[in-house]
Amino acid sequence: MSGEIELIDVPEGSDRESLALEIAQKLDDGASIVLRGPPDGVREIIELVRRYGAEWVRVVYSPPWEEPSKYLEYAKYLRSEAPYRVVSEKPLKRRVLIRRMAKASFDYMDAPLVDSRCASLPHCYLCVDACPENAILREKPVRIDLSRCSECGACANACPAGYLTFPSFALTGFGRMLRDSEVLYAVPLSKLEEADEGSVIRSQERSFPLVAVLLTREKGVEFRGIGLDLLEPYLEELESLPKAERRPIRIERLNEYSSMEATLIASELEDRDEWIELKYLNFFRVSVSDECTLCGVCPKVCPTKALRIVKEGEVLKLEFSHQLCIGCRACEESCPENAMELSREINPHLLITGDFIEETKDEIARCRGCGAPLKGTVRMIRKLERRIRERGDERYAELVWYCPACKERKMFEELL
Repeated sequence: MSGEIELIDVPEGSDRESLALEIAQKLDDGASIVLRGPPDGVREIIELVRRYGAEWVRVVYSPPWEEPSKYLEYAKYLRSEAPYRVVSEKPLKRRVLIRRMAKASFDYMDAPLVDSRCASLPHCYLCVDACPENAILREKPVRIDLSRCSECGACANACPAGYLTFPSFALTGFGRMLRDSEVLYAVPLSKLEEADEGSVIRSQERSFPLVAVLLTREKGVEFRGIGLDLLEPYLEELESLPKAERRPIRIERLNEYSSMEATLIASELEDRDEWIELKYLNFFRVSVSDECTLCGVCPKVCPTKALRIVKEGEVLKLEFSHQLCIGCRACEESCPENAMELSREINPHLLITGDFIEETKDEIARCRGCGAPLKGTVRMIRKLERRIRERGDERYAELVWYCPACKERKMFEELL
């Protein structure tokens, strides 16, 4: 049975427990299941299957009034394995224990799966800070303490690069399913390239995988997706979404707090060139103080090239891209002058255009002997001179303003 896709109807008044046990066995054998029936009945089946220790993430809901073909297609790609923990005490009926045996003690979870690429962001611990249960270990890559995880989704919402994913949503499978569709494919939050229209909203309600696509139309807002009937709590929160054509925010996963904030921001998302403070959504701003010497460290450590140094004539400029920044804090942690500060803010205009903005600039320093350019800005050389003087090395402080050749000649002249 491994690899098979099976469509199962959930009729009204059916023996839900027996059906759940049957489905649990099929999942154990490697099948993927598409359930068709009333939403409440399907939800109950899902909860029972999970409670009985089966890998429930390979179950898809198909509304009874829709053609199930697209859900069967989606189910082909549900091959991810959910993490599990062993539960010592779980109140189960005798026949469940007999039929499920040791598997009945498993608790398959929708805890996040951590991509090994998390280690490529050595300074980023946004997920650790976001977790209300202290269930994420501060390592690289981060590790999830399954005994503490409550599956709230806060960490996935906080991850700027999409390296924490949930088994209940197969991003690759959904993308393949919609590849030839007019509906926008799912994209990670950190990838905000221009798209036709629409945004993907992913979330979860009562252990059920949900996917919805928001399409902006001239006459209103249209939703399409998998498990859409179970999205009612979120649809109520999203009532204030724009009723005319606008460029929407794409959101990977919503929890209680970020969904409300998304509603607010979506209603304001026009071509406004101003910064709006955020609490939960993954949009970031890097601010640079006057302590910056344009040393070039931050562009080297930035994994997305959201920071760059540009030379214009005799001036060096440090520029920042709001669209590319993923909030990993690499620049903030690596800056030798403590001149970088990361904050959670959004600028609709910069997000839409992808423009780089100037953070700071300074003139390239020149040798006081021959006028040749030095390896640094005026601000950098002045700071170096000041630090040398503070150490009492007055003689050498002035030499920082000379190129190697002129410095050697000047020292030789002093010796004579």
